[in-house]
Amino acid sequence: MHSRNDMIKHAQLPEAFCWTKFGTESGEAIEDIVARKERERVANGGVFLWGIGNSVGPAVREFVRTTATPVVVFSPMRSKPKEIDVTPSSLLTWAGATTLDGDEWQIPSGSRVVSRDSSKGQRRKTTHYALVCRSREPLSLGAGMADIAYETLANFLSGTRLGHSQVTAVVRRVATDVASPTVYPAVFIAELVFPYFVRLHDPRSTTKPSSRATRRPVQASLLASA
Repeated sequence: MHSRNDMIKHAQLPEAFCWTKFGTESGEAIEDIVARKERERVANGGVFLWGIGNSVGPAVREFVRTTATPVVVFSPMRSKPKEIDVTPSSLLTWAGATTLDGDEWQIPSGSRVVSRDSSKGQRRKTTHYALVCRSREPLSLGAGMADIAYETLANFLSGTRLGHSQVTAVVRRVATDVASPTVYPAVFIAELVFPYFVRLHDPRSTTKPSSRATRRPVQASLLASA
C-alpha cells in the first residue's frame, strides 16, 4: 500500500501547491539546512518546521480549506546568496508560535527555527513565520523530482502572476505553453499538516546551528545561476 507521499513523489505536481525557494541563509549552506531539517524530521516522527520570511497566512488558510492533501514544494534559489545571508552579524532562534486562528502552539521539542537578527540597516526582527510540514521520505538534495516553470504559475488567491521577490507563495498552475521558461527543480515535497502555518514570536539571541552531518556537494545543475 502506497503512502500519500509515495503518490506525490511519483506523480506530476498538483495544480495548486505552496512553493518555497531556499538557499544559503543565517550562515548555513543549503546542504547543512537540509541535513538539519532531516534530523528534525526524524526526531519528530516526520514533522519539521520550515522557516520563511514572509506571511502567506491568508493564502494557506484558503489552500488547506479547499485542498484534500495540501503540499509544499521546495526548490533551490537560482541566484547567488547575499552576503548578509552568508555571514550574518547575529542570529535569532524563535521560541514561540501562534496559529492562523491566533492560538498559542507548542513548537515540537526537536524543532528549531533560526533567522537573521535583522536585515541590513533595519531594526531587530520581532516576528518570523514557518510552514508546518511532514514527510515520510528523507529530505535530500538529490536529483529534482519535477521541474517548475516559473512563468506558468500564479498566486493562489489573487490570480496575479508571481513576482520575482516572492520567495514563498501558494500558487496554482495557469499556463503550460511557454517557449523559454525559467525552470526550478522540485528537490523534495512534503505535506502541510496542522496547524499548517505559524507566526513565530519570542526571539532569542543564538549562534549558528552546528552541523553534525558530513557536508555533501550540491549538484551544480540544481543551483545554476539565473
